[in-house]
Amino acid sequence: MRSSNVTGVETVEVPEAPGGWRGAELACVEAGPWLAIALASGCAERSTDDALLEAVVGFRRLIGWATAGAARAAAVLADRPLMNPEWPATAGHVSVTDVTGEELAMALGCSRRTARTLVRDGRAYEGALAMTGDALARGEIDPSKARIVVDALDDQPVRLALDVQDAVLPGAPHRTPTQLARDVAKAVIAADPGGARSREKAAHTCRRVDRPRFLPDGMAGLWAVLPAAEATRMDAGLDRLARSHRASGDPRTLDQLRADLLVDLTLGDATHADTSRASAAPTRDPDADKAYAARTAAPSHAASPAPLPQEPASRPRTSPRSLIQVLVPLDALRGDSDAPAELVGYGPITAETARELAGEPESTWRRIVTDPLSGAVLDVGRTRYRPPADLVAHVQARDRWCVRPGCSAAAPGCDRDHTVEFGRDDGRTAHDNLGPLCRRDHQVKTDGGFTTRQVSPGVFEVRTPVGRRYRHRPGADTAYDELGRHQADPPF
Repeated sequence: MRSSNVTGVETVEVPEAPGGWRGAELACVEAGPWLAIALASGCAERSTDDALLEAVVGFRRLIGWATAGAARAAAVLADRPLMNPEWPATAGHVSVTDVTGEELAMALGCSRRTARTLVRDGRAYEGALAMTGDALARGEIDPSKARIVVDALDDQPVRLALDVQDAVLPGAPHRTPTQLARDVAKAVIAADPGGARSREKAAHTCRRVDRPRFLPDGMAGLWAVLPAAEATRMDAGLDRLARSHRASGDPRTLDQLRADLLVDLTLGDATHADTSRASAAPTRDPDADKAYAARTAAPSHAASPAPLPQEPASRPRTSPRSLIQVLVPLDALRGDSDAPAELVGYGPITAETARELAGEPESTWRRIVTDPLSGAVLDVGRTRYRPPADLVAHVQARDRWCVRPGCSAAAPGCDRDHTVEFGRDDGRTAHDNLGPLCRRDHQVKTDGGFTTRQVSPGVFEVRTPVGRRYRHRPGADTAYDELGRHQADPPF
């Protein structure tokens, strides 16, 4: 078996039978089908060290080639009429007029944002950033580096995008993603300093704090997008307060103190202490603290840092009470089992944590008791919280998430959708005809070419414009099933 390089002149023989890889040959095969065959024909255990290294590089080059191809195919799909429904006036404001994101999200098992980004990248690779797409397809840069370039340049003027691309791409294969991101930012400012300042001001309007993201073991990640100067000052302020606590003998680590201080200051649990402690307290490593102070010193006109919180045991709680919804199996609530519960809007928590929340005297919480075997909702209880209509509470407890497969919008923040439109056919207001749909998915269901059927209470089947059908139970921790897809014979 032979393959040619990009010029079509040089040929390289690749192994046709199982055996060790040949590093020099792998390096000469361009990313694509022939490289895939060459890699599939090799055996790691029979290869030299150099060949193994080249095989790793080859597999990574294939990822770039495949990613570029997927993005370009997604962009073509997004231009098809089926993905671009005619939205009636009754649909209201439609922020994204094509439904490719929803179609791809269910097929790929990814978020809608990830799917839309794939379409955006494919369009960029066919436009001003074609050189970036070509470098990705050749495996010269990996998907993370290509994404950095597109994120920074996709919405820039064509001339600027071309100039910056020309400046950074030659060195991109040998730069880390962090280094490349800095290279791109520097090149953008150098090419258009006035525009860079205007874009910076516009970006400030997009500052935000995202919703908590699930992490294992009862933890969550919180991501904030802030102006760089303010984020740096905030980081320095947390570090200063944390170091002051450590210098005063607090046994918590700096990371633990920074996390606790952020929570305390945000929730209003901090008391006004003498802020001079932060600067007057001795440190355990004077030389390190001097270097740290010089590195993080704020300008004289900077706002005064937040007051220093006292120890957790001595401070009163002043934050407003919050609603907590806990989905807990009956036997776990009773203490007869340690089956995991769920903090609605976040994810799994331990049974012990659920029981602690149930006994929390200062939180408003709603327990949602489920059958230990089937997971069906048995009871929607409450303490001091007056819930909405019992039916709405039941449906939200049953489904927990938006009913569109793959959507992670929590039910309490979704629209209450009639699966069959109210007043039509069997469009009753009943538990077997209601389900939570986030605003976007409600929009595409009504006017975007998607249809939804509730085959049984809490079990939904979604049909996409392309004709794919997906069935799932959003309230169950199971993957959804893809139905009715033609399964072609494998090509080999």
